[in-house]
Amino acid sequence: MSTHLPSGPTDASAADTATPLAHAFAAITGERRDDALDWLARAEARGSRMAAALRRHFSETGPTSAYDAHEAFQAFIRGGDNVPLYRAVSQAMTERYCRPPMQRLLDIGTGDGMALLPALSATASKPSRIDVVEPQAGLRTALEPGCRAAAPDSEPVVHGTTLQAFVRALTPADHWDLAQSSFALQSLPPTERVEALRALRPHVETLVLVEFDVPAFAHGSDAYFHSIARRYERCLAQYGDDADLIARGFLAPMLAGQLRRDAAPSNWEQPIADWQRELERAGYRLRESRPLYDYSWSPAWWLEVSAH
Repeated sequence: MSTHLPSGPTDASAADTATPLAHAFAAITGERRDDALDWLARAEARGSRMAAALRRHFSETGPTSAYDAHEAFQAFIRGGDNVPLYRAVSQAMTERYCRPPMQRLLDIGTGDGMALLPALSATASKPSRIDVVEPQAGLRTALEPGCRAAAPDSEPVVHGTTLQAFVRALTPADHWDLAQSSFALQSLPPTERVEALRALRPHVETLVLVEFDVPAFAHGSDAYFHSIARRYERCLAQYGDDADLIARGFLAPMLAGQLRRDAAPSNWEQPIADWQRELERAGYRLRESRPLYDYSWSPAWWLEVSAH
């Protein structure tokens, strides 16, 4: 069942700054620097912290990837409505582990374990073997001891590599009853993502993805710029004293990758219908698709597919 948040002041403040911020995004994409800075200044004058962070991001040397500044990312996922979002994800994982009980679990793009570790701690059906894939060393620092504490008898193995490299190294003996990934596969380029999922398929029975159902607007359209302006502002407005850290270290490089031609994207999100089609292209069969949580950025969905 989907959980809904009431609209409130954050929606009003997002709407107040959305128009100048959307104009700034269009100017950034069009490489009109002076126009972009002018519109960012207008949005900042209306109270937009996102605009202020972007102005500093484009004039100073900051992180080039949204996941390089681990402190900013961890502050982001541990605040705002990420807290109830991850609670909903962990609860759904805990319930899934019992039907039927599994012996081997693979978690892809685990981060510091905010979704996985509570699920493992809560389940009575702990797997006998747990493999986690997390390429960021800073996030693995908290993940490794957390895995051992949450499932001390499950022989957790942490793989410090990307999914692409992980699947290339698999052997016919490698197999998991359940593979899962929450909000991580959007960080892979689509072609590489499909190839990696296709290579993983012979090694898993079931795959669960939790991803966002973002609006299906054409990139570069007015509707697209206004949509992301409202969503970034609504998201950032929840963070109080941590807003500047999160905006500069996480959201600004994320946004720059979406808008600038000279910046590498950190994210390739898409509507949930496109996730389903992508999984089908990789050879999986859909078992279940349902809304999980009505998050401020866009609704989170649970997708469960069979590999065979």
